[in-house]
Amino acid sequence: MSNVLSPYYKRIIRQQIATGRFATEGEVIRHSLRLADTFQKAAGPVGRSFAGREELEEMLLEGLASGPGEAMTPARKKRIYREALGAP
Repeated sequence: MSNVLSPYYKRIIRQQIATGRFATEGEVIRHSLRLADTFQKAAGPVGRSFAGREELEEMLLEGLASGPGEAMTPARKKRIYREALGAP
């Protein structure tokens, strides 16, 4: 296990491997990085906090100006989640 990780993180990695879900440290770390990337993408555009009314209004206007919307079908929702997770 990498010496860069604190004992706390090493313990978490060992626990994840013990569940049987992961076979190696690398798998745990790669999965964790994919999750972090997904959360970051889900947080919205960089520099956007959604904190103020003006910012939210600006984003809504951008969305309206982007063209007609699409219905949220189960297939479309699945595709969006797959793209967010980087899956084929």
